[in-house]
Amino acid sequence: MATITVGGLATGLDTNKIIDQLVALEHRPIDLLETARSSAQAKELALQTFNTKVLAFLSAVDDLRDANDVLLRKASSSNEDVLGATASAGATAGTTTITVGALARNAIATAATGVASADASVSAGAGSFSFQVGTGATQTVALSATTTLQQLATAINDLDAGATATVVNLGTTAAPDYRLQLTSDATGTSHDLTIASEGTTLGVAVTQTAQNASFTLSGFTDPVVRESNTVGDLLPGVTLTLRDTGGPVTVAVSTDTDAVTTAVQTAVKAFNDIAGYVADESVVTQDTTGSDRQVQAGPLAFDGTVRNILTRLHDLVSGQVSGLPGRYNSLGQVGLTTNRDGTLALDATKLTAALADDAGAVSELFGGTSSVGGVADRLHDFLAGVTQVDGLISLRSTAVSNEIKRLNDDIASGQRNLDQFEATLRARFASLEVLVSSLQSQGAFLQKALGGTA
Repeated sequence: MATITVGGLATGLDTNKIIDQLVALEHRPIDLLETARSSAQAKELALQTFNTKVLAFLSAVDDLRDANDVLLRKASSSNEDVLGATASAGATAGTTTITVGALARNAIATAATGVASADASVSAGAGSFSFQVGTGATQTVALSATTTLQQLATAINDLDAGATATVVNLGTTAAPDYRLQLTSDATGTSHDLTIASEGTTLGVAVTQTAQNASFTLSGFTDPVVRESNTVGDLLPGVTLTLRDTGGPVTVAVSTDTDAVTTAVQTAVKAFNDIAGYVADESVVTQDTTGSDRQVQAGPLAFDGTVRNILTRLHDLVSGQVSGLPGRYNSLGQVGLTTNRDGTLALDATKLTAALADDAGAVSELFGGTSSVGGVADRLHDFLAGVTQVDGLISLRSTAVSNEIKRLNDDIASGQRNLDQFEATLRARFASLEVLVSSLQSQGAFLQKALGGTA
């Protein structure tokens, strides 16, 4: 729409200023709508951030939801050079003594004769090189007079048969001595190597047979045999890594107090992040400098949904869990309390003491039992509900989004009416200028016709 600009040339009025002031006055309802939209947009963003923080708390809570995850264990070895030990969730606290008699090893076959380079021929003519890993199928590589050492190694590896061929130089750069080495990929006697057909000039033969690991536990006379030096099926939740023969070595499994404390601290931090954010976004202030003393409120200051969620979280954290078999039924008993500002505080010393006293009861307080849900279970159920697609936060966010959409529509409609109002004003003032100019011309004409001075 073209804008008619008038300047009061005939009337002497500052018509542009008059129109701007009238339009500004008519713009007040739109100003109020835009202020309401800004407030709604701030609330929408605040709800999105609130939801993100609630999800972060849910993730931290889930790490405490299983009693085994809470009852984190650590393992130590009295001689790391002989064997190492690590513990996972579900490991039983206690000690055991292990003596390592033998380490598991791979089978190795090597060439008795070398060649001058990796590209040198290793066969006098047509033939084959065959080998077997354990009781597996016999693997065969066809040979010809042009088959080189490197080609033989590559062909063996391409079979992917559980053994790896390597070209090694036992000599020097000046006097090379390239040999073939064939090694079983896995340790243990079931992966032993057998050279079934040796059609090369290398004289490949088994020079190291495969071997199982062998060790004894205190109290048992018969040795324990495994095909690998990594043993994860001996002690529940404990992985042993055999490194050398020797012993006795004491393996001790205990509660990893530091890890448990860290997991609880992570959850506390996530909860406090929610409480702190809601507090910051709920501040209400009053401007005392102006005469109208306007009140400014944060986007979450009067949001009932957010308040109800935070109140429910406080109830779940501070409440008791009935039906647990252990001696602890509230987080306050293990060092987790609520501050006056609504945040949580963790007394790590008290938590450590509770773990030392009855680690199982602490883990059940958080993770529950097969029949009773713990604090983390109850928090999970509530948090998962409020953050799901049709949960409380989503419904509140949708309501705010709909409000923003309505305000946008109202603002657009109001602006269209205002544009029409301004266009009408300009047209009327333009007509007024034309009318006044016409009257002035007529007056001048009559004055001149009557003998006056024009």
